[in-house]
Amino acid sequence: MSNPESTTIGIVTDTHFWQRHQPVITADGALQLQPWSERLLETLLAELTTAQVDLVVHLGDQTCGGGSYVMPDNEFVATLRHLHQRLGELNVPVMAVPGNHDVLPGTGDLSEFLALWDYTPGQGKTIDLPHARLILLNAMGHTPTQIATAAEHDPVYGWVSAAELERLDDALATADGRPVLLFAHQLLLPWQGDRSWYDYFGIANAADVMQVMARRGGVHAVFQGHAHRLDIQTYSVAPSQPCTFGVMPAVIEYPVAWMQLTLTATQGQCQLRRLPLDGIASLSAQSGGGQTWRDGEAAWWDYRFPL
Repeated sequence: MSNPESTTIGIVTDTHFWQRHQPVITADGALQLQPWSERLLETLLAELTTAQVDLVVHLGDQTCGGGSYVMPDNEFVATLRHLHQRLGELNVPVMAVPGNHDVLPGTGDLSEFLALWDYTPGQGKTIDLPHARLILLNAMGHTPTQIATAAEHDPVYGWVSAAELERLDDALATADGRPVLLFAHQLLLPWQGDRSWYDYFGIANAADVMQVMARRGGVHAVFQGHAHRLDIQTYSVAPSQPCTFGVMPAVIEYPVAWMQLTLTATQGQCQLRRLPLDGIASLSAQSGGGQTWRDGEAAWWDYRFPL
């Protein structure tokens, strides 16, 4: 680590890399920035390098697989490999959890991602740092029936497998008092406020995950992607167990940002880091009736929580 007194983690999510000529326009008119994928990636890598992060965690949806984007199979595979190679050029460890758009289009097949990132199907990983234990929760542990019965074989919502729940239980039980931070693609809790919540944003068996967290204790913060917005709230998983739940902003649309998480022996500090691409970001911000709500409240742009 560059500084033994602290550890800096770059949290990146929803890059949705796809170097194509036209942007993706969502059902509500929001514009995603696919034509600038290479520029976004180059800038992101440069910013992570300049920030001297010790570790990078990608929270999923590296590219545009799954059902809704209709990405050609060959482009999906090549793009997923390209992202893996470029992220690997950073001179620090890079970890990733799978997202619903990291599967082969129209099939629900996650095998390419699993092979690139060295995962056991349906399970995640645990990383011990000087100031915390990180649990990368795999929320893409859907059963074959769930995949087969979903539209375009793309459930969208998350599902934590029985094996992953068992692994989570063990990782919490053996933390030995070390603060635990949890990372996942889909969400364990709905956000607060007046923006509509849909079940596909969440982990369908979130109650099972929360039950393990409540029984074992020790989880101080949860970091999630998937929703393309910044949101932070504190929720008591169990009595006397307050936990910070954060939804991290996407790279592919406004605010075109990543989060810098700095850990010390006593606290975590999460800071919004916008990519210095204001002209590109404004294209997204002004689309679909306005997307500036996605950067959340100013109080969340530099947020601290106890460890």
